[in-house]
Amino acid sequence: MKIAGRQFKPGRWSVALTAVGMTLFIALGLWQLERAILKESIEDRFQQRLAEPYRTITPGDIAGGDSGDIEYRKLVLRGKYDNSRNLLIDNQVHRGQAGYHVLTPFELEDSDWIVLVNRGWAPWGESRDAPPSVTVPVSEGGVAGIAYFPSESAFQMGAGGLSEAWPQPVQYQLIPYVDIDALQAGFEGRLLPLMLWLSPEQQGYYVRDWKPVWMRPEKSRAYAVQWFAFALVALVFFIIMNLRKIE
Repeated sequence: MKIAGRQFKPGRWSVALTAVGMTLFIALGLWQLERAILKESIEDRFQQRLAEPYRTITPGDIAGGDSGDIEYRKLVLRGKYDNSRNLLIDNQVHRGQAGYHVLTPFELEDSDWIVLVNRGWAPWGESRDAPPSVTVPVSEGGVAGIAYFPSESAFQMGAGGLSEAWPQPVQYQLIPYVDIDALQAGFEGRLLPLMLWLSPEQQGYYVRDWKPVWMRPEKSRAYAVQWFAFALVALVFFIIMNLRKIE
């Protein structure tokens, strides 16, 4: 084949490597587009349910209900906080500043079940060696928030369970992420899979800016365009490198 007065004669290895590379880039681009569609559907459901009124549900509704019907709904739970067993999720960034999320167990009334309530984000002080003070939560009349079911993180560093048994010298233990199954041992197997993002209207003293997805759909689409561009560059590079001057 002649292109611009040159002979196009690729070798077998060149064809194979280019085919593998382009296939990989296109597959990654399509995967990012699928993720963008999924994130959009989650955000749409999140916004739709934010417009609905609060619901009061029982532990039986949570344990035996449909998680898809409960997730992202605004709920009111009755019970009391246990401020002696707080959990701090480390490595949480808000507007470029490092901090942590404060989780406080909430014991549901008329039952043995516990729901972890995420009371929001707080920054680390000048030194991570100084233990942060966890404010006493207020639960008069119950707590209101947004229901969600923590999913497994794609990148998990460290163990998701508790490092030591309660009680502790301080009121909290540091964890890298939420793994309900791993945390059950520290709460006598009483944790429900549901968690609650505390409503901004509730007293709490922590930053509450809840988002159902950690990366916007627009960013996933931008990544998809990058992967497709890599595939195009690989094709152009393949053609240029395999053009031979005609003697």
